[in-house]
Amino acid sequence: MLDMEQATRLAQEFLDREVSHEGMTFALVEGERAQVEGKFYFDCQSVAYLRSGDFRDMAVGTGYVCVDAETGKCHMLGAVESAQLDLF
Repeated sequence: MLDMEQATRLAQEFLDREVSHEGMTFALVEGERAQVEGKFYFDCQSVAYLRSGDFRDMAVGTGYVCVDAETGKCHMLGAVESAQLDLF
């Protein structure tokens, strides 16, 4: 089973590999992480927004990164699914 540190590393690697693209890179939001029933959840946002705080730089419609604590498999939740979890 993964610990929080391992899951955090996997989540950021997933963002770098699967979500970030030219023009918008993503990062985990500091302190916005939780473990619930065998899954780790991480809030993420565009690096530009995290640096500037300017809403024009915000990524809209994205949800949490979910990491399975057993397999390490990562996927992105939708905004609605993330809002229903209401973790952060």
